[in-house]
Amino acid sequence: MVIGSTALLPASAWGAQAQQVYNWGDAAGLQYHGPSLIHGVPGTIVQISATNSTSYALTKTGEVWAWGAGLAGALGNGTRVQSTITPVQVKFPTGVKITSLPVPMPYDTGMAIDSNGNIWGWGANNAGSLCEKTGSLLYPVKLPLTHVTQASGGGTHAIYLSDGRLYACGDNANGELGNGTTVSSTHAVHVIGLPNQTIKTIGSSWRNSGAVMANGSYFDWGYNHADQLGNGKTTDSDIPVRVDLPAKVRQLSVGGSAGDNGQTVVILANGSVWDWGSDEYGQLGNGKILSGSRPTRIDVPPKEPFVQVISGGSTMYGIDSSGAVWAWGQNYYGQLGFGALTISDLPVKVGIDLSCLSSTATNVEGVRDPGSRSTANHRGDPSHRLALRNTQCGD
Repeated sequence: MVIGSTALLPASAWGAQAQQVYNWGDAAGLQYHGPSLIHGVPGTIVQISATNSTSYALTKTGEVWAWGAGLAGALGNGTRVQSTITPVQVKFPTGVKITSLPVPMPYDTGMAIDSNGNIWGWGANNAGSLCEKTGSLLYPVKLPLTHVTQASGGGTHAIYLSDGRLYACGDNANGELGNGTTVSSTHAVHVIGLPNQTIKTIGSSWRNSGAVMANGSYFDWGYNHADQLGNGKTTDSDIPVRVDLPAKVRQLSVGGSAGDNGQTVVILANGSVWDWGSDEYGQLGNGKILSGSRPTRIDVPPKEPFVQVISGGSTMYGIDSSGAVWAWGQNYYGQLGFGALTISDLPVKVGIDLSCLSSTATNVEGVRDPGSRSTANHRGDPSHRLALRNTQCGD
């Protein structure tokens, strides 16, 4: 199931052969201008999630492995020491089995949901985004929410689906908590104004939050200075507003990492791809540098439709039905996966096939399962070419 900007790998992707994990872009000041192999995650990876400074991988056995800056304890191993290319295990109490990783997560902060519906948090906890008093946490701490099925965070806030209701914690300068105020909170506040129906998917970014409802409608709230809410206005909203789309939302990714970016991309039930928000760096992929106050359709490869879309800081990504990765938007830190361009206002092929991809800010993480085809345009072994199994990350 795809949630936000990453994906839970289906059971068909699990196998005896080792998967390959890649990073590119910039995390912890370490820049990769092309997909680069990360070694050392043991076992079979079932989910990935990239934050601004750290990358995480969840294995089939319920362990979480992390690599990156280690700022404020973001590696969750009791230290503040960076481990940029060697994964380290996040240290949960004995007996805790993790079943999913929220996506994305607040800056320099990690989160994970266990098999009992408890949510754990560690790292910076800026503005109390973990629903705990402010202050960094070097090890995972169980947060004061129960029966959590989804969570998502960006910047210095986070939202949590707990007991079927949506809650939020952290900074609220632009209404990103969605409770009708701009007052920040270190304890969970209820998001108001959503329809009285089941929430299907949630997402968040720097100062924005959003939710897909059971009927496929989409609502978002928070920062709107560059058309991030897609409602034809540029004023913030501290309560959810509905985005007018021509079909039900099938997959959602909310992106943005600062005031001059912020964009959302969706795949609709009919397979079409739409986005809106800031276009400062061509990240709307429409061949122009023009922000979109309302959703517009992206032209995607006609023979290989996108099955997953991902919104990073100022860069967007798509994985097509052949497994090929496409990227568009800013490339100042190598986020496009190659160094030839500073920006691209149209989707271009990265030159690698992946099963899943995750991105926050300028950090990009991807996983290729054993059945995926490799290419010569990455730093792995160009002679290693396998038949594509066409693993799909979305429902």
